Amino acid sequence: MTKRLVVLLRGINVSGHNKVPMAELRTALDTDGFENVATYIQSGNVAIDTAQDPHDVTARVEELLAEHFDVHVPVVSIQQVDVAGVLDAAPFDPDGNPAYQLIYFPGDPVDIDGVDAMDRTKYGNDIITAATNAVYVAYDGGQSSSKLTLNALEKAAGTSLTGRNVRSVATLIAL
Repeated sequence: MTKRLVVLLRGINVSGHNKVPMAELRTALDTDGFENVATYIQSGNVAIDTAQDPHDVTARVEELLAEHFDVHVPVVSIQQVDVAGVLDAAPFDPDGNPAYQLIYFPGDPVDIDGVDAMDRTKYGNDIITAATNAVYVAYDGGQSSSKLTLNALEKAAGTSLTGRNVRSVATLIAL
């Protein structure tokens, strides 16, 4: 049965590194048999139709990135309906700045206890909430001014993470 997946590529097209032109990525994915391939902005947001399991899609997309672009980055593939559930469960203040509200999607289930054990006093007023399928961060003054690093989040979560702001996540659900 075909399902819609969201595929998130971490760290591409950032400051001239890990360059992956979206048009070329769409062609590579389409040629490889994925259907209805769509991308959103240049930061590695893809939606596809496939009968494959999300874990198999992750492995295949990582292979395609290496083969076609010589890029080696973590990839997370999630059913679009599950992405919608993650967004619906987001504990964010609806009046907050959506650019400061990020959802981090894990490569493997999140260690909720590890995230809960983080010393929140190190991160000012940033609010961190964990679920097995996401880590939610509401940055008080934006991600760039925060002392909370991706490395700290990944260490606590026990898995690789790739984050998107809530606007991007909402757009991915609609692709």
